[in-house]
Amino acid sequence: MTPGMTNVVRFPIERRAKPSMDLVREIAPDSREVSLVIESFGFDDDIDGIRDAADQDMAEYITEKGARLSGSKGQAELDRLLQPIVERAVSLCREAHDASLAAVKAQRLVVEAQSEGGYWLTPLSERASARTFYAGRLLVDAHLACQRAAGASRAIEIAKRGESWAPFDLHAEALAMCVDELTARSSHR
Repeated sequence: MTPGMTNVVRFPIERRAKPSMDLVREIAPDSREVSLVIESFGFDDDIDGIRDAADQDMAEYITEKGARLSGSKGQAELDRLLQPIVERAVSLCREAHDASLAAVKAQRLVVEAQSEGGYWLTPLSERASARTFYAGRLLVDAHLACQRAAGASRAIEIAKRGESWAPFDLHAEALAMCVDELTARSSHR
C-alpha cells in the first residue's frame, strides 16, 4: 500500500525489471542519507571519489584491451563488461531495502513491547539494533556499488562513442551546461 492511501497499491517494478543503469539510477541510495548513516554508525568508508576511481579503472582496462574492443563485437563486449557491475549494484540495493524493512519492523516490535510492558525487552532491543546496523551497512555497500557502476558506465559509454577518455571535470561540465543554456536562450529571442 502507498503511505497515506487506502486504495492505491504500488507494484515494485524494480523487483522484476532487468538490471540496467537506468534502474541503478532509480533505486540508488541517496548520498546524503548514506553520509548520515556512515557518521551515525561510525563506519570508516570513504564515499568520495568512488565513481571517478571506477571511471578511471574501467577506462584503463578498456585501453589495455583496446584492439579487441573495436567494431560491433567490441560494443557487445563493452556491454558485457558493465553487466555484472550493474547486477551487483541492483542486487545490493534490493538487499539494503529488504534489510531496512526488517530493521523498521524490529524497531516497531521493541516500541510495542515497551508500551505494553512486555518481557524480553533486552533481546528484542538487541535484535533491533543488530538489524538496524546490518541495514546501515548494506545501504553503504549499495551506494558504493551504484557509484562504481556509474563510473564504469561513463567510461564504457565514452569508449562506445569512440571518444578518448578524460577524467570527469565538474567545473567544465557545469560551464558547458551554462553555455548551452545561454545559447538556447539567445536562439529563442
